[in-house]
Amino acid sequence: MKRQISDTEKEQVRLQQLDKDGSLRCFISGEVIGDSDAIEYDHILPYSKEGDSDLSNIRIVKKDYNRRKSDQSLYDVRDNLKLERLFNEKKNNIKLQDIFQLKEIVKKAFHFSIQSDSISVDDGTDKQTFTLMFDKILNVQYFYGRIPIKWLENDDQEGLQPRVIDYKRLISLRDHLKDHPQLAPSIARLIDNKLKLFDGQHKLAGQVLNNITEVDIKAYISPLEPEKAKKLFDDLMITNLDAHSKLKQIPFYTSTLLDRLSVIYKEMLDEFTSTKPVDKHSEDNFISFLVAEKQHNRTDAKQMLKSAIITNAVELSDLKPFTAEASRDAGYALSIDLLKTAVFPNTLFLEPSSANFKSSGDFRDSELENFNELASLLVECGYLNNWVQNIRGKSLTNIELKARRIWHKGAVLTWAPYLKSILGMAFNFITNEDREKLLYRATMDSNQKDRIRVCLNRLFNHPLWDEPEGEIDSLLVSARKQDDLFNRKGLTEIYVLTGQNR
Repeated sequence: MKRQISDTEKEQVRLQQLDKDGSLRCFISGEVIGDSDAIEYDHILPYSKEGDSDLSNIRIVKKDYNRRKSDQSLYDVRDNLKLERLFNEKKNNIKLQDIFQLKEIVKKAFHFSIQSDSISVDDGTDKQTFTLMFDKILNVQYFYGRIPIKWLENDDQEGLQPRVIDYKRLISLRDHLKDHPQLAPSIARLIDNKLKLFDGQHKLAGQVLNNITEVDIKAYISPLEPEKAKKLFDDLMITNLDAHSKLKQIPFYTSTLLDRLSVIYKEMLDEFTSTKPVDKHSEDNFISFLVAEKQHNRTDAKQMLKSAIITNAVELSDLKPFTAEASRDAGYALSIDLLKTAVFPNTLFLEPSSANFKSSGDFRDSELENFNELASLLVECGYLNNWVQNIRGKSLTNIELKARRIWHKGAVLTWAPYLKSILGMAFNFITNEDREKLLYRATMDSNQKDRIRVCLNRLFNHPLWDEPEGEIDSLLVSARKQDDLFNRKGLTEIYVLTGQNR
């Protein structure tokens, strides 16, 4: 049976845990324990995992932090708390280098030399030699090996690994890799005397948290010639994108996929404009160029264009500070997925235009200006600056509750289609082409902006948003009941456009 330690033993534990300055710190959080703090004496290795009650296995912890323990060791709980604090501090924008810094891993520079069938890597202290192989598809050499973590870095600067690290997945992999082997290697490219990891950063980060110093890596050697190096970069990027989208098991966050496609899109667009006559410079012809000369199918080619339009709209609008890079981040009001599903189809022209670039009929630049004007109105009229994360146990002010309701996913999916009609009223759409091109037109004037503002004020100041807590909050969660809720409460498209229900 689990033994309770005596008061004398508790005093011994307290004395061995005292700092040199006489302060007593929580073993989990590192915080100084005051006289009024509730504390517990607990096992570093849980009793359920054969941890005994020897005093060397007992530490003093604040009760609040010890509630997190479950059947984990106190070391794991402490590491989890450090990670949570890091993720909160960085607003979940965590990359591999942040995990390295947390674990105080110092990057070590190295030099490599290639022989006929091997490669040697030397950092002045450690030297390793690996057998070289050749990839006939990529037309480059590569090698496998157990690589010191101090030689690795993330490939994220205009590179191949732009994803942030997901907390839950990181913890899951860390715990799995404590008792199981890493079956597949992480993948890197060797370029400019650097080993840049572009696939498998969650696995590597998990191993780092487990204090592993070497990991299995497959490394492609980037050619010295700039054109060949560029081709390897593009080939690896497209392969990696396909692996995490079309062939996905665990997908890229949508914003990352759009951003990476946008990089390739811009490079191919540069090639198109530099090699084709000026009178052929249109989005339509660019799509045909991708299909005919770059072996893209038309659907993928149009997706590249759509991705670039969406990426620019997010980056240049006032919605960006409220939009999570990681779509499942509860710390932000919006996600790229939600914008892509609800807002963009009702505001942007996402098809290729036949207008020549920079001609009088090319409205891409003014479309971005128009979207930013609309975005600023959504922020202002929709109380987006009052949105706060809904933390369990924290009470919200009336305006914070209102903002959370307005920007609840279910609410956005319901009112976002109204935007198309609001734009139609503001710009006086007449033809089908008008209704398709939406904000793809000359920059809006003050009168058009005022019309939009009036409609948005009706939308976001409707009494529905200010009702007492209860029914509205439960119905917003149910995808099948949101339309019914809006109609029953009178927040209809007709009301938003005219101020009347009929």
